Amino acid sequence: MLAWMGTFVRICRYISKNWPLFLVSVICIFISAIVSVQIPLLTRAAIDNVIIPLAESRLEIELGKSTLLILVLEITGFTVVVGLFSFIQRYANTYFSQKVVYDIRNDVFVSLQDQSFAFYDKTHTGQLLSKVTTDMDRIRRFLGFQLTFLMTSIVLLVVTLYTMFSINTMLTLSLLPIMPCIFATFYSFGKKIRPLFTQMREQYGSLTSVLHEAITGIRVVRAFAQEDFERKKFTSKNDKYFQTSLASARIRAFYIPLVGFLIGLGTIIIFYRGGSEVINGTLTIGDLVAFNAYLAMMIMPMRFFGMFISGYHRTMAAGHRIFEVMDTETEIKEKPDSLTLPKLKGHVKFENVSFSYEKGRPTLKNITFEAKLKETVALLGATGSGKSTIIRLIPRFYDVSSGKITIDGYDVRNVKLKSLREQIGIVAQETFLFSMTIKENIAYGKPEAKMDEVVAAAKAAKAHEFISALPRGYDSKVGERGATLSGGQRQRIAIARALLMNPRILILDDSTSSVDVETEYEIQQALHTLLKNRTAFVITQRVSTIRNADKIIVLEKGEIVEEGVHETLMAKKGIYCQIYQTLYETQKPVVETTYERASSKQEEAEK
Repeated sequence: MLAWMGTFVRICRYISKNWPLFLVSVICIFISAIVSVQIPLLTRAAIDNVIIPLAESRLEIELGKSTLLILVLEITGFTVVVGLFSFIQRYANTYFSQKVVYDIRNDVFVSLQDQSFAFYDKTHTGQLLSKVTTDMDRIRRFLGFQLTFLMTSIVLLVVTLYTMFSINTMLTLSLLPIMPCIFATFYSFGKKIRPLFTQMREQYGSLTSVLHEAITGIRVVRAFAQEDFERKKFTSKNDKYFQTSLASARIRAFYIPLVGFLIGLGTIIIFYRGGSEVINGTLTIGDLVAFNAYLAMMIMPMRFFGMFISGYHRTMAAGHRIFEVMDTETEIKEKPDSLTLPKLKGHVKFENVSFSYEKGRPTLKNITFEAKLKETVALLGATGSGKSTIIRLIPRFYDVSSGKITIDGYDVRNVKLKSLREQIGIVAQETFLFSMTIKENIAYGKPEAKMDEVVAAAKAAKAHEFISALPRGYDSKVGERGATLSGGQRQRIAIARALLMNPRILILDDSTSSVDVETEYEIQQALHTLLKNRTAFVITQRVSTIRNADKIIVLEKGEIVEEGVHETLMAKKGIYCQIYQTLYETQKPVVETTYERASSKQEEAEK
């Protein structure tokens, strides 16, 4: 048990924050134990002073009946008192355990919110979900039942032993040799079960992770007919968890009956020695009945010690996993003297920036460029060339390995993260919507936004028309991850969400890659107007977007190989020219249709 002492101490710190509830629970336990041990004494009095004398005609019937009635009423009263305090104790303890877990859960969530992207790159979602749900529930059950029952057992054991010694010292002493055997059994049990429970928590997390991936990626699984592969992967993880569970069950199946056998020996000793003393006249029948009742009261606590040790190790394994998350230091930290950014203008500079996700494998090498005020910078390159990494460094999702990034002259590492990120609008390649209404999703970055602001942002993103056509309009729920909407609709809501914040810097990661020709044209027109007053970074393979950019940066293997405007780069006949011609050929029908629509609208406007 000492192996988990650090984890237990940390849980105790949370307990100490809610000590009044814990104290109420302890007081109720103590009172219930004191009152409970009185009931066998009253039973003894009823047998020795009423029932036996009446049976032997040594007591008047009327006096005996009245005395017995008084004793029965006293027993009933004590039973009611025990029940009342047990109710108070259980309510207080349930409140207490829920409050402790509430505090831990909040701290874990805050820790997860503070973690850098690098943490999530290395951690499986299923593992995290297992820690925040299953492991947390394990702690709640331990505090709500097992810890309280342990205290109840200890108090009841001490009070019961004291009462037994007061009745018959020698008979009580004859039971004591069994106690070390029982506790030695508990110790051996805990030593063997602890590593298995640690394995089980880790394996359960892996199992949850595989299940989570299979469910969230079910469309991909079915599209590639990989159901059998996923089934085998899940079965493999499930089998490991099953085998470890069986190993722990075998240990419990051996030790718990062994404890029961040792307790049974105590019952044999009571009846043999106690019965002999009754025959010899040194012990009354009432004493023997009371003694047997006290032994029964002791059996429950002693049996529970085995279950407690099992539960303790399960809980400490769960707590260890939870505190691992809380103890993980975020790689992105604010300096103590970090500044709050004023309202940005949008002048962004990369100065000899290098970056690696893993040591020894550079993703960016000596990147230097400048995005002036209100410029649109298009980033172009093959997959893995470093485009997405560049835009992740601007809001400081990661820290550069060397060099620096400045915005309006401020090094992003020297400013408060909130003041930086709230002035940067981002439309990610994988559009994520929350399971809320369309209005709430658009206003996510600005919850205080008025309805007319939300509508204006939606109109600018060309989303208002399809939103208005929905049965509940802006109050329509989008489902999990926006499942009720098409890809193009999700992207337009994401654009509206970014535009509502009116950021000075806008990041668009291939934001029009999944929409049809008409939608793309509408979005391009909206963005063309909106980007005039802000600095924008665009990752795209859409030729219409690339051609209109103020600056084009071509990346290859983490390095800038070409930089300039469309006409200049085309004249060089280099990599950009090759990429553009390839993209143009594949998108020619789209480009021509887009320009036809633009020309048509211009002619209509002139008329």
